Amino acid sequence: MALEKVRRFDVSHSLVHLTRRRRRFFKTEASAFEVLKEILHAGKIQSGLGYVKGNHSVVCFSEIPLSALHGFAARITEDQPFPRYEFYGIAISKGSGFRLGARPVIYLPDAEAGWIPPDQQWRHVRFEHGQIDWTHEREWRCPNDADLTKVGFYVLVWSAEEAREVVQLNSPLKNSILGVLPMEHLSDMV
Repeated sequence: MALEKVRRFDVSHSLVHLTRRRRRFFKTEASAFEVLKEILHAGKIQSGLGYVKGNHSVVCFSEIPLSALHGFAARITEDQPFPRYEFYGIAISKGSGFRLGARPVIYLPDAEAGWIPPDQQWRHVRFEHGQIDWTHEREWRCPNDADLTKVGFYVLVWSAEEAREVVQLNSPLKNSILGVLPMEHLSDMV
């Protein structure tokens, strides 16, 4: 029996992977938009090992609703020159993420995580009440690279001009892109 979709403002049926600018030696190598275009040309989101337990590299997603993205991502400003996340990325359905191997992370203190099998430790994120808390990220992780040729997805950009640029890209993912969403307009409306 299939479950009905939960319809609440704080629940999302999609997963979002946001890009950020790539920096090296205190210099910007690529903007968040350029990193997004690299993903679209490569056909996949490349996994990484940062803050991951176990021996799997992962791709990180958030199940934050798009309407709440303005509280998660930011534009580069004088006051905030290096936001953690910017308004660029990929949005896929949770079902597509699940088929790619993505799973919700397990938020637990390190001292309580001994039961997690070694091949699943990539799902563990440390949580220490009052000290370490990443639960606001509502994170899902996909082990290894996320092959976007296997799913349909939306592309998130900041402006309508960037949306037009994405539509014109010669990408192996052209037929997988369901739409391009300029976040500037959504951010202004919420």
